[in-house]
Amino acid sequence: MSYSSQTKEELCRFEPDSVCCLLAELSGIVSAAGSVVYRGGGGKRLAIETENSAVARRAYRLLREVFDASPELSTMHRARLGGRNAYRVEVGGDEASFVLEGCGIEVSQRRGVPREITVRKCCRMAFLRGVFLACGSVTDPEKEYHLEFALEDEAFAAALVRLIARFDLNAHIIARRQTTLVYLKGQSEITDMLSILGAQTARFAMEDAYIRKELRNNANRAVNCDSANVQRAVAASSRQAQAISRLLAARGEQSLPPALAQTARMRLAHPELSLEELGRMLDPPLGKSGVNHRLRRLEQMAQELDEAGG
Repeated sequence: MSYSSQTKEELCRFEPDSVCCLLAELSGIVSAAGSVVYRGGGGKRLAIETENSAVARRAYRLLREVFDASPELSTMHRARLGGRNAYRVEVGGDEASFVLEGCGIEVSQRRGVPREITVRKCCRMAFLRGVFLACGSVTDPEKEYHLEFALEDEAFAAALVRLIARFDLNAHIIARRQTTLVYLKGQSEITDMLSILGAQTARFAMEDAYIRKELRNNANRAVNCDSANVQRAVAASSRQAQAISRLLAARGEQSLPPALAQTARMRLAHPELSLEELGRMLDPPLGKSGVNHRLRRLEQMAQELDEAGG
């Protein structure tokens, strides 16, 4: 099961504290995934379609508990979904009108976030939970951080962005084919959204994944840094040894001051040693900066010799 499906399974087990939150969640589901079908004789049916069986069961249960309705649950085989099943929850006649009115949805108007349903903060959270169950998805945090709501109504998408902003989260809108996406990026904002929805287990899983990725990245950075330092040290040692060899071949060791001559011998004998290790082998021992100063002086002398010979 995908991370997104696990998140929805968790949300479908969430138990709000009050009936008003159950209504707000159902309103979110109907707003995002509901459609009204008119039949002959002026009758109409409210249908909620979803690809997730847990969400279908949740909508079925909410219709019964909140409105004492008698919904019908059916399974459909969808070729466009690669042969996977889709699920439809329907209520008809007066029940459909009663549910729509109770959810704050007027069929003749462009959909938005019903104000009377989302007065309380807990109800705004429940409404977002319903919208996510109906049309949301969240990417596996091991891959990337992305949470989105796929909507068909641009006006509803804009209203949803305004609702999310009330929780100090910055959602974005993008149009893609026949769909308008409202999405969040970034681990911090998505974990906050998961908490708002009520998916605490999914939030903890994302935070764990984030910590593991940070540890891996820090370890890789440390390894890369150590590797780069080693490569720089090897290159410097090789450059120093070549300069010393040219200098000694041209002038001989006796031409050097004793301290430089000793350092030159040690570098040629131990090209693999770091400056600190090289300093400990000198007599008397010398610190890293002192060894570096002597080697730079030897390189300078070799360069002056090269320039004079040229």
